[in-house]
Amino acid sequence: MTTTTLTAPARRQQPRAATTLGLAGAALGTLAGLVELTVGDEIRSWIGDKHDTTRLGLATIVLSLLALVCATALRRRPDAAPAWRAAAGFGLLAPGLICFTTVGRLWYIPGLLLVGAGTAILAGLRGDAGTVVAATARNWTAILTGILGVLYLALGVTAHGLAGILGIAGGLATIALVAARDRLPRRRTLALLLVAAVAPFALATWWSLITPLLALLILVLGTTATATATTRVTAATWVRRSMQ
Repeated sequence: MTTTTLTAPARRQQPRAATTLGLAGAALGTLAGLVELTVGDEIRSWIGDKHDTTRLGLATIVLSLLALVCATALRRRPDAAPAWRAAAGFGLLAPGLICFTTVGRLWYIPGLLLVGAGTAILAGLRGDAGTVVAATARNWTAILTGILGVLYLALGVTAHGLAGILGIAGGLATIALVAARDRLPRRRTLALLLVAAVAPFALATWWSLITPLLALLILVLGTTATATATTRVTAATWVRRSMQ
């Protein structure tokens, strides 16, 4: 049995078509969010008969910009580590799926482009499945915290008024904090998670069961992920110093 090893130019060409789809989908998605935000009240049949067009339009724009960042980063680093490419693929796939609930028919084309791009990128990692699984095992608490952040964001999309804004902001803050966990001390990350992500939305919807539970899980898993990242950085620093 023979195996085929891709050269560096081949690896660079492999995700190019997928990132082109991702860039196009993200740009069209941002445009769809702007349309919903500005004239959504006048074209309700095109946006799924949504009533809170301001909040949903903003959510669509933010998620489209997240997809745009992932597609742009992958275009610039097509030969990045498999785990990094997998994260970028999910960063395209998740907005592509979520925004089918925020902007109705205006999302058909952007959504299909983003879902197709994310699926193609993940499918291209079949040969690196072992590496991706190993990276997932090392970072499972951070991954779960990021997933909970997406759920927090989704709850914010379904909420009304100020609570909805707090939920959207809290979910985005959670995802950002997890991504930056290697550069933040444990106590500071804990405080940021509590203030920017967990506390506001949980307090605004204290009467519900799912939101406080999600907040608690985000806090516990986010703190654990930060502690794990801090341990890895400390160990790496110790190894470098011992070799000098």
